Amino acid sequence: MPANMMQWGVVAVFFLLPGTIGAWIAHTKGRNPFLYFLMNFLFPPTVMVTIFQRPLRPVEGHYRQCPKCREFSKWSEISCRFCQTPLT
Repeated sequence: MPANMMQWGVVAVFFLLPGTIGAWIAHTKGRNPFLYFLMNFLFPPTVMVTIFQRPLRPVEGHYRQCPKCREFSKWSEISCRFCQTPLT
């Protein structure tokens, strides 16, 4: 395997993969995927920050907001895990 191919493989695994995963996670949490791609591409360990961030807004199919306590819950939950209010 040529050294040039190996260098591109390292770039893909250690920079492009975290950038892409971070952008996808940011998109599912209502954040700017382009900004998070750049941040996670340049600093791959920040993917952990992206994973543990709370959603900014309700995202169809991923997160919704409780009408009573305003906490975010996963889309599949039928009641709020914080105040037990039914989610509609």
